[in-house]
Amino acid sequence: MKRLILLFVFLFGLGNSYASVESDFFRNPEFVMPKLNGNGDFLLVKKRIDNYNEIVLTNLNKYIETPVLKVSTQSSTYISDFEWLGNNNFAISTYDDINGGNLYLYKINENGKAKRSALLSNTYVFDAQITQEDRFIAFRYKHGKPNLFSFDLNSERHESQFRSKKRITKGPLRNGRWLVNHSGSVNVNYDTEDGQTEVYVKYPDSKQWRQVWENSDEIEFKPVMFIPEKHELLVLSQKDEGYLKLYSYNTQVNEFTNIVYQVNGRDIANVLINPFKPELIGYSYIQGGVAHHIYNQTLSELVDKHTKTTDIPNGYVINFSQDYKKVIYINSSIDKPSKYYLYNQSINESMLLGEERPWLNKYELGTSEVITSKSSDGVEIESYLTLPARTDNKQVPLLVMPHGGPLGVSDTRHFPIDVHYFVQQGYAVLTPNYRGSSGFGEKFLNAGKKQWGRLIEDDIESAVAKVLDKGVIESSKICIFGISYGGYSALISAIRRPDLYRCAISYAGVTDIPLLFSGGVQTDNERHQALKDILGDPDESWDTLVEFSPIYRANELKIPIFIAQGGRDRIVEDEHYFRMKYVLEKLDKDFEHFYMENEIHGFKLVGSQIELYIKINEFIQNSFVNQETIKANTADE
Repeated sequence: MKRLILLFVFLFGLGNSYASVESDFFRNPEFVMPKLNGNGDFLLVKKRIDNYNEIVLTNLNKYIETPVLKVSTQSSTYISDFEWLGNNNFAISTYDDINGGNLYLYKINENGKAKRSALLSNTYVFDAQITQEDRFIAFRYKHGKPNLFSFDLNSERHESQFRSKKRITKGPLRNGRWLVNHSGSVNVNYDTEDGQTEVYVKYPDSKQWRQVWENSDEIEFKPVMFIPEKHELLVLSQKDEGYLKLYSYNTQVNEFTNIVYQVNGRDIANVLINPFKPELIGYSYIQGGVAHHIYNQTLSELVDKHTKTTDIPNGYVINFSQDYKKVIYINSSIDKPSKYYLYNQSINESMLLGEERPWLNKYELGTSEVITSKSSDGVEIESYLTLPARTDNKQVPLLVMPHGGPLGVSDTRHFPIDVHYFVQQGYAVLTPNYRGSSGFGEKFLNAGKKQWGRLIEDDIESAVAKVLDKGVIESSKICIFGISYGGYSALISAIRRPDLYRCAISYAGVTDIPLLFSGGVQTDNERHQALKDILGDPDESWDTLVEFSPIYRANELKIPIFIAQGGRDRIVEDEHYFRMKYVLEKLDKDFEHFYMENEIHGFKLVGSQIELYIKINEFIQNSFVNQETIKANTADE
């Protein structure tokens, strides 16, 4: 009886310990993305207060905080964005997976208080037009087609502004994409369809659209900003050397003229444009898993001043007032949660506004490093290994975490919360940027096409081998865990390498590749073509798609499997989960399953995440224990 009581106490205490760690790592951030208005008098920020996420308005002259809108952390509705619409108006976007999005509009009165002025259903801010005090560009679908409208903030007739004749998107490519200038006029219309990209521009003194580009989509041509007085279209393209660079393109003669921004051996990740006038202020790129920001002279000098006042490097600009007197920085460390600072140039001082997760300061967090390996065909793979803080030289278990996608996505080292949760549990975590990952150029991106279960997994295994060479990993304790494509990779890797992995966890993972071509995809030509490009044509390579689908090779599984799924997942539908569960049950395989009926792709509710990660951690630990038991029994025999 005493042993039973002690066991109960041990298990109960262990459960509470786990729950505490999960709660700390997966609860919503306390302070996120502060934003200044144009004159620098007010600040908007999303805060977590008790069990609510709130948008809070701060008067920076009086340092008075006023809650504006709050949403329960357990609600199916969440705050998706917020932004300034001039100096005295702002918008808050909320989204509900069932009812769609709502846009709340607010106006600050003469007393500095915010009052709601409108509630617009299924409407989004396309362009804030921050220099305009009376209007912004709104996005709304009408009759299944995307439309832009110039919304008058002073008008009380809200819905009438969304009549079809009011739309400002009247270019040649009706369902294409658009750029809007700082005056609120649409001046670029572009689209890619049936393998061809078309781009049109419109000059201020003309009602006609002029085609300036038509070519195969093999050459990326993404407009960023049109400067009509210079006949200059700024374009992101990979036409030279296969890396995304920012080019100047002459719209009079339809020719590239010069390179504006470039990075050797890396893609430009983002081009930074001054929100107050048509001016480039810098660009960013990812190297070594870290975001690098390059600014114009004005912002560079301000970054230097902020760094000197705080003695904290690695800060970059989020936003600034129109006169540059106030600038908000984020200190985004690679192995610590972010902190936000406000730099006041008038007094040359920086103040800490808030921290995303201050409660994690009590933990001894892990440290990351870059791992470079050569895949089976010689392609170089960059991965990131995050190790737990250790006071001894003991080897540690390894959790391999391939990202989703698989194309056009990449991992970084900027404090991925799930990585550091597992590191806190004592695992080393490996996040490989396999072929198909973004940021490494066109050739590397395209190399991931039609390589599900093949060269992509070779890339992952090369990274694991390189880590094992370091001698810090206990080679008998390696598991693989992923979400979406990462979940697929975990399952197919379990089939490929049962000698390497001790368990595999698939969270919202694809299990049946041909199933991706069913349902609405059959009538959605654009999506159907994209899947054919990424996976292969099912009419020509059906046998190959089946061969690399985990569900049709489940009989080959020899290690424990964990599958998890949300019932409202619209990216990887739950049919993948149910088919895999059925087959595993019929084959009497060693597996566990976890299904949340009201969850989406990548669980949103904190409670769901906590419950899931507790189960995953327990599953991994049990897999290691069972493996040791089998070894011990084998040795006894």
